Amino acid sequence: MFEAWELLAAWGALTSRVRLGTLVTGNTYRHPPVLAKMVTTLDHVTNGRAILGLGAAWHEGEHAMYGLRFPSTGERLARMDEAARVLRLLLDDPVASFEGKYYQLKDAIAEPKPVQKRLPILIGGGGEQKTLRTVAKYADYWHGHGTPEVIKHKLEVLAAHCEAVGRDIAEITPLTTIRPDLVLRDNVRDVEAQLERVRARSKRADPLPVNPIHTVDALVDRCAALWQAGARGFILYFMAPFDYETIERIATEVRPKVEEAIA
Repeated sequence: MFEAWELLAAWGALTSRVRLGTLVTGNTYRHPPVLAKMVTTLDHVTNGRAILGLGAAWHEGEHAMYGLRFPSTGERLARMDEAARVLRLLLDDPVASFEGKYYQLKDAIAEPKPVQKRLPILIGGGGEQKTLRTVAKYADYWHGHGTPEVIKHKLEVLAAHCEAVGRDIAEITPLTTIRPDLVLRDNVRDVEAQLERVRARSKRADPLPVNPIHTVDALVDRCAALWQAGARGFILYFMAPFDYETIERIATEVRPKVEEAIA
């Protein structure tokens, strides 16, 4: 893979409307003040279209091969919580000070500020005791995944955390994904043909699974059910070689039907 933030800057310079961010940047890979400067730079390149995706990091093997320390789950979550606070301070305040266990700021200046009045932080993860509490405190977007029943339950937990920290849950936009990778066609044979192209390019030995949601109507039904559960945005996964037919059908066929279904 290419480095995400450099690639986003390139895309940002070539586009004018689409919002750009990561899902998500592992906190252990970049010192939070450095990440704050990176996302602010992207916000200026895009004239206010950047989103800061943040996660606790999970890929132990990647840490090992690059010589990065891989803390315990508890420490990674605690670091992400502090990092979210540090990022919010640096993005918003003229001068920021913070004394945490893992990160410290002393009269820190991060200028220029983002173009957006409040550059949004997106936090991914579904841990009910720690991650969702961090979401309640600092996130503008929450990214979770699961069935409509799971999303509904997680949002109930998030609402309780928001009440505990004194924040309105309406300030947080819940997003969810539809996995595995999406291919929309009118028959399974054509879906399998596209997945075979993906498998060949990625040099995988085994065939890729067909997502049961592989027709326009099936995707509309799933999006509507997730919306009923409380989701307010959908993130779809695609693998190279990118499937332009699916992307176009989502824009021209799925989206109007979903908007009608949830009206």
